[in-house]
Amino acid sequence: MDVGDMYDPVPEYYPAVSERVSNILDVIGYSQEDRNRKVRVATANECFVNISESLRLQNKNFKYILGSRGEGSTGAGLNSDHDILVVYYGKLLLTDLTDIQPDTDNFLMVHDDHTHPGYVKLQLVEILPDSTPVPVFHQHNEYLRVDSNDRTVMSNKVVSMITRGKVSVGPAMRTVHDLKESCYDYVLAFHCTRWPSEALEWIHRRRRLQGWPASNHLQNAKKDGCFAVAIGHPHSHESGLEWRLSFSFTERELTRSFEDTVMKVYVLLKMIKKTYIEPVLGDAFSSYHCKVCMLWVRERTRTELWCAENLLFCLTMCVKQLYEWASAGYCPDYFIVTNNIYDRKIFGTTQLILTRLLGSLLSEDCRMLLGLKCCNLGEILLYDVSRLDLISTLRSINTNIRRETFVDYGNMFSGIFYCRINLVQEIPQEYNTLTSCVRSIIHALHHAPHIFRIYLNHVLVMLLSQLGFLVVSVCRENARSLTQVEVDYMVAFAARCLSIGINSDATSVRLKLCGLGTMLGNCDLTEICLQHISDHKMRYMVSSKTDVGYCLKCNNRFIYDKCSTNTYDPEDLMQNQVSFSVIYFPSETSITPSPLRMEMLRSIGACMYLSDANNLSCYELTYVDSFMCLYFFQYLNFVKLGKERHKQAALDNMIHVMRTEQNIPHRETELNLLGYCFMRESQFINAFVCFNKSLRICPYHNAARFYLGILFLKIRIANLRR
Repeated sequence: MDVGDMYDPVPEYYPAVSERVSNILDVIGYSQEDRNRKVRVATANECFVNISESLRLQNKNFKYILGSRGEGSTGAGLNSDHDILVVYYGKLLLTDLTDIQPDTDNFLMVHDDHTHPGYVKLQLVEILPDSTPVPVFHQHNEYLRVDSNDRTVMSNKVVSMITRGKVSVGPAMRTVHDLKESCYDYVLAFHCTRWPSEALEWIHRRRRLQGWPASNHLQNAKKDGCFAVAIGHPHSHESGLEWRLSFSFTERELTRSFEDTVMKVYVLLKMIKKTYIEPVLGDAFSSYHCKVCMLWVRERTRTELWCAENLLFCLTMCVKQLYEWASAGYCPDYFIVTNNIYDRKIFGTTQLILTRLLGSLLSEDCRMLLGLKCCNLGEILLYDVSRLDLISTLRSINTNIRRETFVDYGNMFSGIFYCRINLVQEIPQEYNTLTSCVRSIIHALHHAPHIFRIYLNHVLVMLLSQLGFLVVSVCRENARSLTQVEVDYMVAFAARCLSIGINSDATSVRLKLCGLGTMLGNCDLTEICLQHISDHKMRYMVSSKTDVGYCLKCNNRFIYDKCSTNTYDPEDLMQNQVSFSVIYFPSETSITPSPLRMEMLRSIGACMYLSDANNLSCYELTYVDSFMCLYFFQYLNFVKLGKERHKQAALDNMIHVMRTEQNIPHRETELNLLGYCFMRESQFINAFVCFNKSLRICPYHNAARFYLGILFLKIRIANLRR
């Protein structure tokens, strides 16, 4: 029988109230579009984090963004934690001895009469000289123990590496960040590539109401396998040797496939939990219980039931299901029915309190929504639609949503930036290494899931732009030893790389081309690039209705037009509204303008004597804010062209940026560039002020010391001429 047939007929007022609630949820940030954005951001961050991590030597882990943020089911008012599943691939988990692999630690997932459903032990397996896999008995060390059946199994303490600033939360290690008190729960796990036998019932479950989950979900789940999380059953006498089976990745994919109304019911369940249950029971009843309820109810109902006018009915149906489970003291795991997930925290007095709370909510019917405090949902439902205070409230909420959108995309592009930095720091700046990385990314593009390809493409164009500048630098350094044919080939190759990589973001590659033109004395190249940036890429920066924000540590700018529509295309945002800091690498000193090359030198000693100026070890990365870089190159180019009015405008823009932007990263570099310009204009007092402020920010390894020496020399010469 359909779950929906188990209950009384729908009251007449349900459809109207349901549609109103659905519309309000759309307005306050839980629409399908908002959800897609959140999923896209989570996917991008996951992709960039793992690309960055994969570059590190000996790295054997992969991070998945799970929970509400990975599903797209969080938003204003819920403030969900960041759940990160850290999967270690250094150890192989087996369901069968035939899957054993050499040169790695193999563990067979086993269980006995004392092991609770949903939990396993990991028995060590070794390979004999004749290649026969054999389970190990009677051995133990710091992380290996002998269980009651004399098997050598891995203790779940192997991943209990609690460090300062982290708090153990079940299988998770929670890191509390100061910013907005957001929490990051890191769940450490091992991966099993096969679907476990304990969960085969879910694959073959008889679903009379075909439609969800779809057959492709079942097939993907079998391919994805499962995870073993380092926590034992709370009632087991060998809990330190047990590992809980986790299907988090499959849960995320299933939850992402929820229809709009299903997701809204899920969100309302979490709001009910946060408003009514959490203040009484704390974290005993969690969002995971709500998710399990949604998975079960969605599987047992027809797709056509989940429409906007049935939202309230579906919500009541889910609350009734939770009430029945609480009354029975048994909540079946969605994948392993015999695993009661209430065993962990909900029993005894807690179970009675939960039953009463859910019962009282059911008796209130739709009135339970009026008390919801998340996003002031209950208060909004009480208002008449025509009232001005409601309109004001909704506008305020909409502003918060747009701010949240801004932050989400800012975080995503910060992920891109830090991925870029990791690429730079982990990959040697050598031609062969970079070309090898480019080939690897291209190979990954052909084999990666479609949703990852957009973000892999961003990494590819970053690498290509970096490779293009490296080739130009090598060509310039070795110009005398290269033949004309070799030079022509290298220039053509660099031009091809840069033409592809030029749209890695709005401005940074073009700005480096401006720097190259300045270094080579090619005013035409510089002017073309500057004009293109000014006419097309920087249009958002000069709008009076524009917010200029910094992403995380402000190493890039995210220009977000308030007047733009709610359609967010990552490709368009990347190419038009994101401007990374311009980065000069030690391998690019030969194509770096002189003032910036001074910023790259590690110490004033190297600056003063230049004894090792050709040694790349003397140099380090230099970051320049995109605004300052644009105006600085404009200034240098207009000086060469003799355009006094334009030169003064560029200098005024630099002054304006330094006065209005208080959070510029590497502010000492920007102050040095401004001081350099003042020094060229013989405005010695202003130059001294800039260099002095720069030294206050960064007293050591600062080119301001070198510039001060030049400044005092210029002042002395000027005085002598008088």
